[in-house]
Amino acid sequence: MRLLFDARGVRTELELAPGTWTVGGGVDDGVRFPGLPPGVVELELSPERAWIRCRVCRPVGRAILEPGTRRWLLPGERVQLSGKAWLQVDRSTPELGTRALVRSLLEPGSAEASSAAALICVVGEDAGSIFPLLGSAPELGRLPGCLVRLRDRCVSRRHLRLLRARGVHRVEDLGGRNRARCNGRWLRSGLLLSDGDLIEVGRSLLHYRAEAAEPGGVDVDRGEAAEGAPAGGLTSSGKGRPVPPAAP
Repeated sequence: MRLLFDARGVRTELELAPGTWTVGGGVDDGVRFPGLPPGVVELELSPERAWIRCRVCRPVGRAILEPGTRRWLLPGERVQLSGKAWLQVDRSTPELGTRALVRSLLEPGSAEASSAAALICVVGEDAGSIFPLLGSAPELGRLPGCLVRLRDRCVSRRHLRLLRARGVHRVEDLGGRNRARCNGRWLRSGLLLSDGDLIEVGRSLLHYRAEAAEPGGVDVDRGEAAEGAPAGGLTSSGKGRPVPPAAP
């Protein structure tokens, strides 16, 4: 899996093999950043996904990740390791369009390539699940009739409704005793969601992905990585399996 590391303003791209990697400043860390404590974060990498667990509180995307919590790290989400170092999974260009949407309907949980808006569970019992937001008013809760059905017992039977209008969603609180948060703040009924917002319900954290445009756009972020630039002390050792390619 390809990850981007930035140390002291110098960006480096590393291809890490599947396995468990520690990131920190210790001699035994698989990816070393000088000046960091040993084992600041732990990465679990597979060919398709990256999971992260932090030793101490760290900003991940738009939220703070609590120590010991296992979280799905989405492409493009930034993990702040220190004031001068961060990492992220390199963005990939998804397959968009009608064909991908049909595939997502036929294969539950495989809507990563769909152009429809979606809620992606990154923390909780349903972590790794992707829920396409189809229809004009999908609901979130534990009831079988909810389009976004979570197994989290701290989630109300009918917790939220997401009203779709002009390609965006507005959240309506259905009156459950368990209040929800958006980006760390109490969620206000009627809030208009933005791409990348993080919704906390019960003990689950969901990432809101806005409806995507049809193919034709260019992801400019993919061209930002430095080509062949050294990482200013960033090194990688053979802590994964198999041993990854030599670091810059």
